[in-house]
Amino acid sequence: MLALLLLAVLTSYLPSTVGQHGHQHVATESQCSFDLDCSLNGKCVSGYCVCTRPWTGAICGTLAYKTTPALAKSLYNISDPRNTWNGPIVTGPDGQLHIFVPIYKVGTLEGPTSVMHGIAADVTGPWDWGSRPDLATEVGGQNPAFLVFNQSNKKVYSLWMGRPGIVRVADSPDGPFVEVEGFTYPGGNPAPIWHNGAFYMTNQQTRQIFTTPRLGGNWTVYATIAHPDEGNMYHIEDPFLWIDQNGYWHIINHAYRNDEYERCGNSTASAHFFSLDGKKWHWGPQPYAHTVHYDDGTHKTYATLERPNLHFDALGRITHLNVAADLVTGDEGCANRTVRSHFGHCPCDNCKWADHAGTTIIALDV
Repeated sequence: MLALLLLAVLTSYLPSTVGQHGHQHVATESQCSFDLDCSLNGKCVSGYCVCTRPWTGAICGTLAYKTTPALAKSLYNISDPRNTWNGPIVTGPDGQLHIFVPIYKVGTLEGPTSVMHGIAADVTGPWDWGSRPDLATEVGGQNPAFLVFNQSNKKVYSLWMGRPGIVRVADSPDGPFVEVEGFTYPGGNPAPIWHNGAFYMTNQQTRQIFTTPRLGGNWTVYATIAHPDEGNMYHIEDPFLWIDQNGYWHIINHAYRNDEYERCGNSTASAHFFSLDGKKWHWGPQPYAHTVHYDDGTHKTYATLERPNLHFDALGRITHLNVAADLVTGDEGCANRTVRSHFGHCPCDNCKWADHAGTTIIALDV
């Protein structure tokens, strides 16, 4: 009886992998010595990682999906042949959600015509795109980021644009947004946070963390980020930076390989960097994957999922992943296409250039 009791106690601490439909699989092989071995997404208990949901897996390195409302397959009008390519979601003072998404001409993902402002009561939609004016009519609004911070005991809403390095601020997510004169951020595709009275950010390359005490100040390098030695075919981009409830720093990225063009559902999709203090960074592969199941009984294996953003609830828990997606091509890939091909094949992540691209939400198993 004592042996059975001890086994039950140990099993309760073993890491479990939660499947698409909630089934749990106990991991028995990987062991840990420190919380760092659990990707800073869980605790090392008796040699095993106990993950904080929605993180799962033997080293707590994977975001567990759950069945997602089919409404979230495309947040924008699916019949519109123009492309969208994801953007940040922020909660307004009235509890409504606001999304800021670039829209592109038909057949391209370069030079967006504007950044659209959508509103919704629920993150999975439906999203209303007609009640707010577009926020930028000039080319250069690609890869927007959004940051809410406190200044003089007042919330400030800031939109970080890609033309190049422009930051705009407002008293409300409804705007109007006014450009911060004479101030830019380093690089493109920004991932900003506000922490302990200062701004921090990384950019497309995800090689450094920059900081400044104020918008309008000078940026300095806070930390460098070492990338894994995965060969010159492996690339990391599209960062999303946050500090969790334990004070640990995290970045998730889109990752891809130029030599992967078959079985796109198994191709490289993402990367995860994590740090105890934002200074020394560690790398983990594949925090999110390609296949999503929907509540209408369908599922979709996306050839690529890029520009990841995370959505947090009022308790600070990660509840949804919103990403840019190739809405057409799936696991079959597009190897025979000549557009943006490498070594005679179009890799999985480049199928989007000839397809309809959009913005999608994935529900996480919290």
